[in-house]
Amino acid sequence: MRNVRLFTRLLAFVVTFALVLPIGSAPVRAESKLNIMTATTDLAALAQEIGGDKVEVESVARGYQDPHFVEAKPSFLLKLRKADLLIVVGLELEIGWLPPLITQSTNPKIQVGAPGYFDASRYARILEIPTGVVTRAEGDVHPLGNPHYWLDPE
Repeated sequence: MRNVRLFTRLLAFVVTFALVLPIGSAPVRAESKLNIMTATTDLAALAQEIGGDKVEVESVARGYQDPHFVEAKPSFLLKLRKADLLIVVGLELEIGWLPPLITQSTNPKIQVGAPGYFDASRYARILEIPTGVVTRAEGDVHPLGNPHYWLDPE
């Protein structure tokens, strides 16, 4: 529960910061909203709750989809091109589908390392980080740790 509170506070800080200091060089009109894309519906719900009427939030993955295996669609590129902020789960949860979309979006705001790219895992206490040699023979292994940090570990 402590992780969720810390994660929510940090996400609130990022969204608030993004609202106060517009990302990019184009001037922003007072009535325009920050366009936020997220990797999952959980992150979208948090961003919407924090941003309120100041943001437009959409998730790439739908709630019924396994976030490990999202089928990339051309419509995702269009949405990512317009995004001011991209919030990802991180820890390579989206490794199979999101990195190519980010690159192909050609949106400089949301490229890895840019101010509009937010890896939420950097602000969560990660559990189940494997030690030693990690192979797929062990099943569904997350080499960087359990990326499902928003779930109750018990």
